[in-house]
Amino acid sequence: MIILRLLTVLALVMTASCQTVDIADPCWAHVSESAAGSFAEHLEIEIEAFQSLVEESLVFRSEMLKTARELQAKPDRPLTGRQLEVLSRGSADYLSVRHHLYAVAERYECLVDADAFDTALSIDKRSKIKATMLSLAAALTLYDNYLLAIIVYEEDERLRRLINDPDSGFGVEARQLDDVTTSANSVAKRNRIRRGIKLFERLVSESGYGGVDAQAGYLRTLILQSPSYNFTKKIQIGEIASRKYRFLERVGSDFVSEMTNGSVNLVSEMFGNTVGLYEDRKGKLHDDKRVAREIRSILQPGDILLEKTPFRLTDRFIPGHFGHVAIWIGDKEALQGYGLWNHHAVLKHQERILAGAGHNIVEALRPGVQLSTLEEFMNVDDVAVLRPIALDRKGMKEALLLALRQVGKEYDFNFDVNTTEKIVCSELAYVSYPTIDWPTEQTIGRHTISPDQVAKQALDESPLKLITFYHDGRKVRVDAQLALYKRLMEEEEEEE
Repeated sequence: MIILRLLTVLALVMTASCQTVDIADPCWAHVSESAAGSFAEHLEIEIEAFQSLVEESLVFRSEMLKTARELQAKPDRPLTGRQLEVLSRGSADYLSVRHHLYAVAERYECLVDADAFDTALSIDKRSKIKATMLSLAAALTLYDNYLLAIIVYEEDERLRRLINDPDSGFGVEARQLDDVTTSANSVAKRNRIRRGIKLFERLVSESGYGGVDAQAGYLRTLILQSPSYNFTKKIQIGEIASRKYRFLERVGSDFVSEMTNGSVNLVSEMFGNTVGLYEDRKGKLHDDKRVAREIRSILQPGDILLEKTPFRLTDRFIPGHFGHVAIWIGDKEALQGYGLWNHHAVLKHQERILAGAGHNIVEALRPGVQLSTLEEFMNVDDVAVLRPIALDRKGMKEALLLALRQVGKEYDFNFDVNTTEKIVCSELAYVSYPTIDWPTEQTIGRHTISPDQVAKQALDESPLKLITFYHDGRKVRVDAQLALYKRLMEEEEEEE
């Protein structure tokens, strides 16, 4: 089989105009074998799985940065058992994600050279573009994870020692941080990623590129908004700490030892978002107190909130118009009205519900299912309020309790409705309203439900009813909102 693969690659290479590739390279064997089958279809599945790795990376960065700040604030105190667990679990999670990202980056890395990309393989150019961008996006995500989270531990002697300690309970071997830093300083890897960036920029500049399709558009945005990509381009013509740097040529211990704390902070400011939410701007309804008051005045316990945030990278890869689903549980008075305020499922959340403006929304975010304020939720361009109309008082009490019982669960990066230990945003509606016959679709062996599938349950005003709709930062007239609501989802389907 291996010999057959190599012969296939050799035959393909001979059709090119004096192009040279390494026929023993596993990447070329994979590409040539895939070219004989459903390459485009297989690539789509790989990109969908890659998105989950990106989401997991964002959670990892957030948790590790939060823990680092806590430890740096109290350098003379011993670590708590919880902090030790977070470090060990975070290290294990990081190494797992890193392993999978490397596999993705290496799968098509042989295409990142312009000559190799132009070789006359029997793969259409659209697929080659997507495969190339997938490899580059995975490599940049690896560097982003290192720069935005791991480097914080690298520059702190105590934290570096802690991360380098082994933990057999989590399968973490000794000196893992040192190994990661050594890898980040690999000259060969840095050269390869620079070649990938050069090819990517050529492809983007080509006339008629146009993004190829939604998945390619996602990868393109991920690359362009990657801190490592932007840092590489900015630092090579700028100056930090009175020295000129080209990132990818100075990372890890070398990078840290020659940069002051102030310069590292400057790097963080340059990125704009060290956690890596990839947010181009704020939502058009962000911090609009008038709209927040209007929406709060009409909300009732159990209402479903839909949002659209086209300025966020993750929203662009979610099929359909809407990108997120949440449930309004109401305030203390509303929960008392249902006789739930002293229910054991509510008692542990009372403080949060009462805190500040009130954490009255249950939503599944990357760090997990949590209670949020309406003001936090309103960093959006579009928001729609849907109301279940077929539930009696008993049914609504059950829905509110089911929603609150999800708080604290982990985010479901597999988007599988058949799991209950982990929840994704649209699954929140799925599990909270079991009497509704929710539509699902099967993808890669699992059943999923998208925000638009939730939204469509209001098109016939049963079992959900559209109460109010704000689009592109403006309130839509009541007599026109359902028609626009429907048209936006239809347009998204046509584009797909």
